[in-house]
Amino acid sequence: MPQTPQPVEEPAASLPENTQDYNPVYGRELAKAYVPWQVYGVTYPPAEALEKGTIFPELYRPYPY
Repeated sequence: MPQTPQPVEEPAASLPENTQDYNPVYGRELAKAYVPWQVYGVTYPPAEALEKGTIFPELYRPYPY
């Protein structure tokens, strides 16, 4: 049976050799979320909500496809 070739791990050419503790996002803020308060108001009827994917009209965003 022929032997399966094994992958060869080569060091990345663009990184310094001492990258064991390298962290590109150290000291940086990755993301910041903003979630506005939602007032419970008008809702879609159940059948329409299932079709649109939400019960809240203000969250419905139709996308063309």
